[in-house]
Amino acid sequence: MPFVAFALALALQQAPTAPPAPIDASPQDPKELFSKAKCTLCHGEDGRGRTEKGKKLEAADFTNPKWDKETTDEEIVETIQDGIKEKKGKVRMPAFKSKLNQEQIRALAEYVRTFARK
Repeated sequence: MPFVAFALALALQQAPTAPPAPIDASPQDPKELFSKAKCTLCHGEDGRGRTEKGKKLEAADFTNPKWDKETTDEEIVETIQDGIKEKKGKVRMPAFKSKLNQEQIRALAEYVRTFARK
């Protein structure tokens, strides 16, 4: 019986994260979009990635000058579009390309940059 419980716990831990729900395509304030896309769950309202979930997933600290300097705008856009998976396939950040339009993705990328420049 303990083996079954262990196997079930392991399977649940490896289960893929559900994709985010569609987000209203109407033009929005990027800060509002950041919240509606649930970016704050990991990255926090301040972009530091110090939420409980953000610490666990080692979310980027958008306020870090080194991160800001070494990360291109295109990398931010690609990350929002395609998400992040670990080598074993576990989703660390879901892809938003089917949930956000290109205008929203670009607006989010620009908003992410503002954290380092405050």
